[in-house]
Amino acid sequence: MDFYSINGIIHSATQSYLDPGSGSMLVQILLAALLGAGVGIKIFWKNIKAFFTGKKAGEVSTEDPTEVVEDDPTAVPTDSPSPKE
Repeated sequence: MDFYSINGIIHSATQSYLDPGSGSMLVQILLAALLGAGVGIKIFWKNIKAFFTGKKAGEVSTEDPTEVVEDDPTAVPTDSPSPKE
């Protein structure tokens, strides 16, 4: 086989055109896949963690980050007693 026949085979199979809109769509598909995977991991994180640690999903400690606590852990400590005491 000479160069021209190999070149003809390669170029005949790759006669496609990607316009800028196609590139933009590919970027959007990639971003959607990454964000979708992130949301899926966030939703099922307890089950994923339980699978790799060998525990049941119910045994993993569940702490509600939105729970309202009476003592503010971010408050600056004061020397005076709190009004509750």
